[in-house]
Formats: sequence, structure tokens, C-alpha cells
Amino acid sequence: MKFTTILCFFGAAVFWRAVAIEPQELAARLAAGEKITIVDVRASAHYIRGHIPQAINIPAALCPDRNLPPLGRVVVYDEGLGQTNAAFAMEALNRKPGIQAEILRGGYAAWETTQRTLAAPAGASREELPVITYQGLEQTTDRDVILVDLRTSPSSSTTRGLVAPAQEEPPLTDLKNLFPRFPITQSPMAVAQKVKAEKSTPPLLVLIDRNDGKAQETARMLRAAGNTRFVILAGGEEALARRGQPGLQRSSSGLMTAPSPVITPPPVPTPNP
Repeated sequence: MKFTTILCFFGAAVFWRAVAIEPQELAARLAAGEKITIVDVRASAHYIRGHIPQAINIPAALCPDRNLPPLGRVVVYDEGLGQTNAAFAMEALNRKPGIQAEILRGGYAAWETTQRTLAAPAGASREELPVITYQGLEQTTDRDVILVDLRTSPSSSTTRGLVAPAQEEPPLTDLKNLFPRFPITQSPMAVAQKVKAEKSTPPLLVLIDRNDGKAQETARMLRAAGNTRFVILAGGEEALARRGQPGLQRSSSGLMTAPSPVITPPPVPTPNP
């Protein structure tokens, strides 16, 4: 199993307000024969593993300096997993003469979930579960995010009344307090089923667990159901408790720096009399 960390071009956040085209509308326009150039701005390795049919690959970082003819209407897309690479590329392409670029809402993941029409090499590929960091979630400009709370409370994870925990666990981090702009659900499959029934653009599901494997399990269930627009929060509850910072522990009063380990010198051997 391989984890893919999602990186972001946060400097392009200002351009997120641009109007995005829905995957369903793009598919309909292409089927009607409309001339649209589709630009995949992901890394070339991702493009090779699978892309929207007829899309050309120009990684986002190369868009500002790439010499292009007047392509007319252009639709750009990235992974659709919380990045702003598409917004960065769209702005760069719109500076070039004869190009009118817009973003594919939900990116490649939304297209894969709703359209199923992909250009990909034959054969099975290794499982990859996309991961987003705490900082990536905090700074994403994606408006479709839904937090999926898969954490169990400390009290429910202990044997009821039989074995007392060796140390009382702190309560779970308040997701609503940390990320007030994102809705929260505990039923990701219900969300996926509703999207499928309504044939709407799928939201970005951010799977959050206690680092106990529930996020990976849920990700596989979603993928088996045909939904690929999800990411796993790296570190889960621990990352929330540390606010994404390394080397911190949670205390009852907030956050504290993890103490250095105490090194006990070995005992000095006593000579035999």
C-alpha cells in the first residue's frame, strides 16, 4: 500500500473564486462536439497512470513559461483533492493571448467518480490512498470539503466497567472548533450514495480517525463504491491535537512541548572483594 501526499500551491488561493465547470457539463459539451482543450496540470507520473481522454499534460509549475498557441476555451484540472494547482495554472494560462481558461470543479477525482471515462494503461496498479496534511487542510480553498469523523470517544474504546484504563485519555479534539467552515459527517457512505443518486459533483471527503486504520478501511469502501474523491488526514486525531505541529503532546491545559527523554547512566560495576 502506498500513500500519496497532496501538495498545494497556496499562493493561488485568490483565484479560487473563478467560475468552475461541472464534470457533467464538460462531458456534455465534449459529446456535443464543442472544441475544448483539456489541460491536466498534475505531475506527469499521475497523468501517465490515468487522465481525462484527449487531455494534454502541462504540470502547473510549467504553465507560466510554456509557449502555447491561441487554444480558445481551455479547462484545467488537478487531482481535486484540496490543492490549488488548477487555480494557479488557470491564472497563468489566462495571461496568454487567445486562451480562456476555467477550472474543472472537483478535478480528476470528480471526473473519475461521475464519468468513469478515463485514458489509462491496461493492468492493475498499486493501491494509493491520498493523504492531506493538517496544514494542507487548514489552508485549502476547496469549497466542497466535508470532514468525515471516524474517531471513537476514549470511553467507548475501553472495556466497559471491567478494566480501568491505566491513564485517563483526553477528550477528542473539537473538529467544529478547529474547522468551523467545513460541515462534518459520520456517514460518508450516505454522502456518496446521495451524490450518486443526484448525479452531482462529489464533495471532497476528508477521512479522520485515531490512527487506527478506520480511515484506510473507509477509503477502500468508498473506492469500491465508485467514489475516489477522498483524502485521509495524516496523523488523524494526533495531528488535530497537535494542531499539525511536530514534537508536541497534549496536556489537560492545552499543548506542551514533548520533554526530552531522561537518560539514566548505567550503574557503575562494584569490584569483587
